[in-house]
Amino acid sequence: MAHLKINTTEIEAGEGATVLDAAQQAGVEIPTLCYLKQTGAMTSCMVCVVKDLTSGRMFPACSTKALNGMHIDTHGEAVCEARREILRLLLNEHVGDCEGPCSSICPAALNIPRMLRYIAAGDLDAAAHIAKRDLIFPATLGRLCTAPCEKTCRRGSYDTPITIRRLHGEISEKYLNNPALSIECLPKTDKTVAVIGSGIAGLSAAWMCLVAGHACRVYEKAAVACPALRTLPPEKLPPEILEAEIASVRDLGVDFVLNCEVGVDLPLEKVEQESDALIVACALHVSPSEKVFTAQEDTMLVRAVGHGKAAARRVDAFLRGLPQNAIPQPFNSQIGRLHAEEKDSYAVERLNKIDSTPESLHDEAVRCLHCDCLKPISCKLRQYAEEYGLGPRLKRTMARTPVNPIQCGGEVLFEPGKCIKCGICIEITRNAGEELGVTFEGRGIDSRVCVPFGEALARGLGKSALECVRACPTGALSLRNEEETQ
Repeated sequence: MAHLKINTTEIEAGEGATVLDAAQQAGVEIPTLCYLKQTGAMTSCMVCVVKDLTSGRMFPACSTKALNGMHIDTHGEAVCEARREILRLLLNEHVGDCEGPCSSICPAALNIPRMLRYIAAGDLDAAAHIAKRDLIFPATLGRLCTAPCEKTCRRGSYDTPITIRRLHGEISEKYLNNPALSIECLPKTDKTVAVIGSGIAGLSAAWMCLVAGHACRVYEKAAVACPALRTLPPEKLPPEILEAEIASVRDLGVDFVLNCEVGVDLPLEKVEQESDALIVACALHVSPSEKVFTAQEDTMLVRAVGHGKAAARRVDAFLRGLPQNAIPQPFNSQIGRLHAEEKDSYAVERLNKIDSTPESLHDEAVRCLHCDCLKPISCKLRQYAEEYGLGPRLKRTMARTPVNPIQCGGEVLFEPGKCIKCGICIEITRNAGEELGVTFEGRGIDSRVCVPFGEALARGLGKSALECVRACPTGALSLRNEEETQ
């Protein structure tokens, strides 16, 4: 037995136990990328580094034996900075997008690739639900959005961009009154939010507050909600579309107070006293206060939706007593612009042969290259990048590694650019006795995981394919038709 201390906890570790084992025994979680219990320590990533305060040495916890007298620091600043530097090095070599460029640039954060997958699969209810959940006014935006997402669509590098605005607009118009679009709200709190102004930003903020479980009242000086949009000609925005989407906000539970100008017909002080938080979504001047938030209207309507959603997230954090920096900022690795010589490599296993703008929703949706990652939640590299403050984006300090073609083995996809060369899949196939398995080829930064003798991926992974996908700590190995969702 080894007697040692993990942070402030003294433990007795069994014979042969590693520092990682000892930490787990003490209830302390140490990050790992290249370690798996059944394959053992690979010591290729070093993200599990810890510091022994007794000796002053730093070493990987997964392979270092627990010894008498050790005092292990698992999360001190020196340890965290070492892990950050290791993660920076890994991410500098990472060639892959966590989110598709289209979703990344959308101010309202519409999950475009997932919506397109549902359309391609014929599940228009699910696609319309995503559009409603993320855009709140998807049919209105289908008529009026400036579609910044289409300007970054990589499909446009090959022929024409996906007509994303058309797709979410058409499916949303078809399903305006469909129960499948009903949005589930969190359990009700005892908090009330007041929103002054019923433009797109104000109503989006109100919608999101209700989804978060807070009661919400919207004040509007005009006789109707969204008065500015009602001045548009009907051929540009049919009134029935706007009315239906405003009605969906009302049906969710928003209490509208129309013909009421706050500060004139109703004292601002009374509105503030009757509310736990106040969102100003108009030109009204309100004295700064911890309970006052702003949702700026914008002529770019999708940006107004984004402003409203962001204000509601800040309000929710405030009402729950959480710091504003507790609002999650997901890390997003980005490939960036494809070089001319990379386009063919990138398109392998991605490019559908339909090369013109089709008429049907399905044919248009299947043109999507699906640049996003299929394992955005379980990817440990992304999790740790967020945890150690490297997000939401990392500025590269070295030239990006060229894009390599995706390999396909049945239902399994292998994206070499996302591989951190941990060696776990190599050990799994070796332990399973696969005829070929997978192995390392090359040296240093040029090394890569591959199937021996240039054989196909499916033959190398064999019956261990699913186990390798589940064990892969990044999105390098994924299932073609299985996207992770929260």
